[in-house]
Amino acid sequence: MVHYVLLKFVPGADLDAAEARVRQTYNALAEALPYLNGPRVYRSCVERDSNADIMVELLLDDESCLQPYLTHPLHLQMARDMQDVLAGKTSFDHS
Repeated sequence: MVHYVLLKFVPGADLDAAEARVRQTYNALAEALPYLNGPRVYRSCVERDSNADIMVELLLDDESCLQPYLTHPLHLQMARDMQDVLAGKTSFDHS
């Protein structure tokens, strides 16, 4: 299963720091979770209101792996740490 996460940050947010944090967290998750593979983090090259600022693409072995990944402490801590600078998030999954 492929899982995408699209993150939109508030105006003025430090996108360099956000990108570094997202990369660090997903790399740590890939090490900690054998069913989470190949996380890729992308940063938008065009600043537009309708664009996400950062997109994450990762492979999960199957749909049953989604909930354990979402509730993993590393994922939850990143979400808490970014809650003040995150304007919105969207996810998309496909098999």
